[in-house]
This record gives sequence, C-alpha cells and structure tokens, in this order.
Amino acid sequence: MTKRESGDDLWDEFVREFEKNNAVREPSAAERARQARQTKPRRSRRLVLPVAAALLVAAGATAYVLRPSDRAPAAAPAASAPSAHAATASAGAPASAIPLSVFPAQVQGYTLVAKVANPSCTGADTVAPTLAGLITQGHGCVGVDLALYKDADGNQYDLALFTMKDPMECVHLINVLASDPASYQVAVQVPPKDSGLRQLPADSGLVQNFASYGNGMLVGMAQWSDGRTADFGALSDRLSPLTGAVIKNVPV
Repeated sequence: MTKRESGDDLWDEFVREFEKNNAVREPSAAERARQARQTKPRRSRRLVLPVAAALLVAAGATAYVLRPSDRAPAAAPAASAPSAHAATASAGAPASAIPLSVFPAQVQGYTLVAKVANPSCTGADTVAPTLAGLITQGHGCVGVDLALYKDADGNQYDLALFTMKDPMECVHLINVLASDPASYQVAVQVPPKDSGLRQLPADSGLVQNFASYGNGMLVGMAQWSDGRTADFGALSDRLSPLTGAVIKNVPV
C-alpha cells in the first residue's frame, strides 16, 4: 500500500470540515413550533359598538335606498271600495294606513322635506329582508308612511311609520329590532334635489330609535349633515323629540 503524502491528509481533513459545517440540519420540535407561531396569521378583531354609536353598514346599503322625490303618494281608496277592504275592517284591522297628516310640516326645530305613503311594507326599496320576513310571518301590515326631516344645521332625519294589523306586533317587532342595534332594517331616504340636503355616503354614521302607539310602529333614524361617525349621543338626543312629536299624532 502506498503511503499517503502529508498534502493528501490535509486535503481530506479540509473536505470533512467543509461537509460538516455545511450540512443541512433538521430543526428540532421546539424550533418547528416556534416557527409555526411566528408564521401563523393573526385574526382581526371586530369592533362592537354601543347602541348610540352603531354605524351604518356600507355593504348592501344602496339596495335599500328610497327616493321620495321620484314617488307619488298612494291613492286613497274610492267610496265604492272593493269588498276586500270591508272584509279587512270587519276583521278588526285598520281599514287603511295611518294618514300622512301625522307628519307635520313643522315641528319645533325640524322642517319636513318630503313624505310619501307606500301600500307595501315589505318592498326591497323600503325594508331589509329580516324585517320583511317578520312582517310577512305575522298578521301583516297595511302600509308604511315615510318622511324626511331636516333641522337648522342640515342634519337628516328619516321616519318610517308602519300601520300594523295587530297592535301587539308593534311591541314584538320593536323588541326584535332594538335587540340588534347594528342592524338597520329600514331604508335611508335620498333627499330631493331642491331640499338643500346632500346625499350622504353609505358609510355615514346613523342612529335609530323606535316608538309605537295603537297600530303604529315608528322607526326613526338620524344622520349628521356631514355623515360623520361621532357624537352619537348628541345625535340621538336630537332624534328623540321629533319621533316623540310624530308618534303623538298617530290615531287610535
């Protein structure tokens, strides 16, 4: 056997050291767990707002926008109304929807901008599917009156007055609606062009309240003139006097 030269020994030692230093090392179980924690995506938190600070959800909001300037009030029934009208009255339900006169032209601090009567309480341009389903599953609704008010600062107030066939359903529906303050089931109206009000973005701040009297269920909503999402307590304080004044006009 040929004796290796010293240079060969040094080269073999260099190769062994190179392979040892550059070998791929498998990570330990602890290291793999630490890497998994570092690369795991974080879950985003959903902000839950109090009743007075609930925001209007932008998604799908435009599907429930009512344009009162493009609509005519529903025609009043003729004196020789069809027998279905008389049958409704004999069953103990109101013969017709609450008249639009419940909305005065002026309430202290508020001016009526537009009002319209709609014989359908469940139309997609008036209510969202949840409220439409609740009304359909109950005894029903004769009609809904809609009004838009403004105050001296240009803040907007939407009112929707439903004439329910069963007055007990007013309380039930209000309890359901109020239980989810971030769910808005009634359309926000687009101001007429000559109203001096601007159409607010769908993500504008919104507050709402509810009232009932007799067969009337009133849903009130308010928005700041600039659509800001702040000072909701003050906005609720401005809405309450208006809805209080209107619900007092509902006939029994």
